[in-house]
Amino acid sequence: MPNDSSGITLKNVYAGYRGADIVKDINLSFPSGEITVILGENGSGKTTLLKAMAGLIPYRGSITVKGRELSSLSSKERAANIAMLSQMNSAYFSYTVEETVRMGRYRFHTGIFSGTTGDDRRRVEECLKEADIYSIRDSRIGELSGGQLQRVYLASMFAQDSDFIFLDEPTNHLDLKYRARLEKRLQGSQRSVIAVYHDIRAALKMAHLVVLLKDGRVIMAGTPSEITESGALNEAFSMDVSEYLEL
Repeated sequence: MPNDSSGITLKNVYAGYRGADIVKDINLSFPSGEITVILGENGSGKTTLLKAMAGLIPYRGSITVKGRELSSLSSKERAANIAMLSQMNSAYFSYTVEETVRMGRYRFHTGIFSGTTGDDRRRVEECLKEADIYSIRDSRIGELSGGQLQRVYLASMFAQDSDFIFLDEPTNHLDLKYRARLEKRLQGSQRSVIAVYHDIRAALKMAHLVVLLKDGRVIMAGTPSEITESGALNEAFSMDVSEYLEL
């Protein structure tokens, strides 16, 4: 496995919760500037792998980001390298939409709301408009629908301007129009994207690299055509995916 000094490399990585490994012996290289999609059944370890790569949970083995061990990076260094959108839950603070998006700029300052610059304000405004939430910028996020809230969190993540974007089921709660917009934006981005997806057809359409997980282990990593031609999708999902999706 080559080590991409501008990307993210995992060597013999184990991670999980309460002493139990969910992902096991992961060896992968995520190249910079490409879209990687992680697919697998529920419980296969997709979210756990993403959290370990973001430094949100402990791991064993080695995870390097642009040649540096993840565990050695400060919180602001991690934020400069990695922005992560997790699956939404009901626990959030009652900030306004604009305040929430502005939090994405915290790595540029000594405090979350201190020292806001003209560049920050312009970048936040851009992200609010791109997510089509500028008109509700003064609303409290506790008042929003699930789709609106998802767009707020996406805008905050993009405002962080990190080198790598991690997405965990990013199209959940989004209607078809905003799903299409997000996927088009990701495809046009110059940043590296690593995403967990449920929508297999959309994932295969947008990805440069596809990683298949089953029972916490990688069963294959390859291009979408390699994945579909190999039959590994069927193994990963324990069914005839190709026939079901007419791939």
